[in-house]
Amino acid sequence: MVNSVMIIGGYGEVGGNIAKQLIQSTDLRILIAGRRLEKAVCYCQQLGASAHPVEIDIRKPKSYAAILQTDVVIMCMDQQNTALVQYCLEHHIHYIDITANFAFHKQIEQLKPLIQQSTVIMSVGFAPGLSNLLANHLIDRMEFIEELHITILLGLGEKHGVGAMQWLLEQMNQTYHIKMNGATQSVRNFSEKKITYFKRLGKRSSYLFNFSDQHVLQRNLPQSEVQTYLTFDVEWINRLLAIFHRLKITRLLKYSWVKRGLIKMIQGFRYVSSSSDICAIKVEAVNRKNKQINEMHQIWYANNEAMTTAYITALVVKQMIHTSLPYGTYHIDDLFCLGESDINLIKNKLSK
Repeated sequence: MVNSVMIIGGYGEVGGNIAKQLIQSTDLRILIAGRRLEKAVCYCQQLGASAHPVEIDIRKPKSYAAILQTDVVIMCMDQQNTALVQYCLEHHIHYIDITANFAFHKQIEQLKPLIQQSTVIMSVGFAPGLSNLLANHLIDRMEFIEELHITILLGLGEKHGVGAMQWLLEQMNQTYHIKMNGATQSVRNFSEKKITYFKRLGKRSSYLFNFSDQHVLQRNLPQSEVQTYLTFDVEWINRLLAIFHRLKITRLLKYSWVKRGLIKMIQGFRYVSSSSDICAIKVEAVNRKNKQINEMHQIWYANNEAMTTAYITALVVKQMIHTSLPYGTYHIDDLFCLGESDINLIKNKLSK
């Protein structure tokens, strides 16, 4: 029985929106948690009587005892280790994570032997999350897929959370492994330009990026090549970032002061006339059959990526309230699929 939910990072951009969604659509007791109690108190005053402030520091295990107040933890912050996740499992508390970091997903998956009475759901949100579900929606409609491309478009006119921007910037100089041209290769983030067409926006330059959805989907499609690309709504920004990357100027991001300055600059893009808060996911599938190239695509638009992540997360929590999900570690597409009549609705696979 789920009666209360703790949102760690609950006064941040994404966590705050999750709290609002749950307060508006459920009778749950909402715990707004973070290491700055005064911020949690202030935000709870805005939310109303259903919200309660909690002080917890994910870096300090001594503060984890506060987690015993809840039935479900929603993690909206990146973590350096799985100590907090282990604490949840040891005390039979369900756990939901919105991180896009596949390396951390793998660490959580290794905790499966500890699970006795908990459900862990990863890849919850916009990307990963909705991107996984859209991809599977397309996979179900195509007999065989050789290449699956996911393009994530983010609007620079949106007020993105600082944590999300930090993760994106920290990835810029990193390499990762994907299957490409028939073999596993090491690639750099924001490399391998691809032109992606969005009907509402036109053509955008998109670049490989290490979102976890491609790795999760690749495991289920061993004969296919799955790649995720990133682009922004303002095309000249895409081209400028590509030039910086090619000239290795992005290496300066290893300095925290450069990173902080760039985050402030990105936040200032909200006031650029050509920017907006639009976000989109385009999934494209290709096969070569009967001597011809066959293509299918699925596209989804919204405004405000943080709000979309909150909406998806709230849907998952409501499914936990109304149905019994199996114990274990899962990604969102292991347990859910998109509704047949409205792709905005998530259906529990187990309830079919």
